[in-house]
Amino acid sequence: MRANKLTDVIEFYDVVDEGPEPGMGVSTKVFESFAEIYEPSAKDVQLGNLELDKTNITVIVRNTFPEFVPRVNQTFKVVTGMYGNGSFNIKKISPSDDNFMKIVGESVGG
Repeated sequence: MRANKLTDVIEFYDVVDEGPEPGMGVSTKVFESFAEIYEPSAKDVQLGNLELDKTNITVIVRNTFPEFVPRVNQTFKVVTGMYGNGSFNIKKISPSDDNFMKIVGESVGG
């Protein structure tokens, strides 16, 4: 059962630019979830057009539609586990099955 592997906590954020310079945005936490985290497959890297010099991860979360639907203009922060305190831009979202979603993320800033 996949639910047993959802051991790490991630937080999703909306980022709103408030200035003329990049990176001057404000992040607002919009959702928190348990997740399974692993290295992206070669297919995830190719489809997400990920940069190989950055840290890339794939996360599996429960599908919480309609309460929360992640978007590619959002970021997420890994709260626990090996990638704890790492922030990632959402690069690709796809259904894993009826109850789960797969999200591919690329590290913010390197």
